[in-house]
Amino acid sequence: MTDLISLAAGLRVDDMGAGAPMAIAPGTPVLTLDGALPIEHLYPGDRLVTRHGARALVAIDRVTLMAGTPIVQVTKNALGGRPERDLWLPATQRLVIRDWRAKALYGQAQVCIPAGQLADGEFIRLTELAEDVTGFALRFGRPEVFYADGLELASADVLTIPA
Repeated sequence: MTDLISLAAGLRVDDMGAGAPMAIAPGTPVLTLDGALPIEHLYPGDRLVTRHGARALVAIDRVTLMAGTPIVQVTKNALGGRPERDLWLPATQRLVIRDWRAKALYGQAQVCIPAGQLADGEFIRLTELAEDVTGFALRFGRPEVFYADGLELASADVLTIPA
């Protein structure tokens, strides 16, 4: 079995997760202009609520998360009343935190970090997938923060800086 404590320690704030899975579990409700919809019901062109307003999805990638992929199980209300139900994310899925954790752990009012860095062993547990699962990665054509089950998650878009 993978040493998950070592894995969590290796997930750095500045790690952009190149090549690591950025995906959301099937059934996760995502906030759209039509209300919260399960992620598997979304299509390119649908408009989602993001930190920058309504944005159209450019693509929804199906991502196979292999058995053994490190995941974070987040219990209901573990992050200041969020998420709205128990859920899991790949340990490398980036999320925005804007509560006491951001200030206490990183000295900032808000940070975007891999979910694995929040593992506390009680309310946010690091584990791994027991079997292969198809997840969904949302792309907007540029990095965005969208809302899934009350959490602020980073899109799978990669920031490109012109040379």
